[in-house]
Amino acid sequence: MNPDNSDNKKKGGRPKKSSITRKSKTIGVCFSEPELYEIRHKAKRANLPISIYCHDAIMNGEIKEPIKKENMEILKKLSNMGNNLNQLVKNARFMGTKNLENQAQNLFENIMVIINNLSDDWKNSKRKKL
Repeated sequence: MNPDNSDNKKKGGRPKKSSITRKSKTIGVCFSEPELYEIRHKAKRANLPISIYCHDAIMNGEIKEPIKKENMEILKKLSNMGNNLNQLVKNARFMGTKNLENQAQNLFENIMVIINNLSDDWKNSKRKKL
């Protein structure tokens, strides 16, 4: 076997990343017990591993939390009411205007209550900065 032949063989596996894209540097950071507990809790709420949560917090300066279950239910109700409103418009051809106006006004009031709740709970606090 010729030793020059072994240099011509291609190695298998994944190609190495460049030094720019490779994440090989680490930083040691110390936290107290309460701080570590808080970071774990926030990472769990964001559904991220602690290392990715910390990396994103440092690089982006903010962590976006997912929508809470209560707000998701409110958004579903709002979507259902939008569908009802579409049905009312489609049925407007067959109904009298006074009957349609009463139903639309009732639906409009319900939608406004939900939007106001979302505006207080969700819109103003959906992106918490660190």
